[in-house]
Amino acid sequence: MKENSSFQVGAPSDDVVAFLQRAEHADPNSPDILEDDNNASWSHDQLSGSTTLFASWHNIGSTNIACRLIVVVIKICKVARHLSFVKHINTSSFLSDAYLENTINLLWTSWKEALSILVSHCKTSFD
Repeated sequence: MKENSSFQVGAPSDDVVAFLQRAEHADPNSPDILEDDNNASWSHDQLSGSTTLFASWHNIGSTNIACRLIVVVIKICKVARHLSFVKHINTSSFLSDAYLENTINLLWTSWKEALSILVSHCKTSFD
């Protein structure tokens, strides 16, 4: 990272920006939310499509965006729990937890892949 400090600075793709806006502004009280996408399943509509978006660091662009992605998924996890609590729904699992695990794994994998490309590029450049 020290050899290329600009590695972590980049613009996210338009799709990631749109994804973030949709997820950050999701309203659990919206009448447009289907019952199947609510309560313990809150997150499906907000986070669907993340697998392809987060597969490449080029789409993410920076560690700041990666942090925003993690924060928004954690927020959605908390909302799912709150919805279930308020509506007295007992559940042992939340769909949002699977999305959180998937998001962390995808971000970590894309970061490592981008870093290995950078490291191999630097080795070639300095040899």
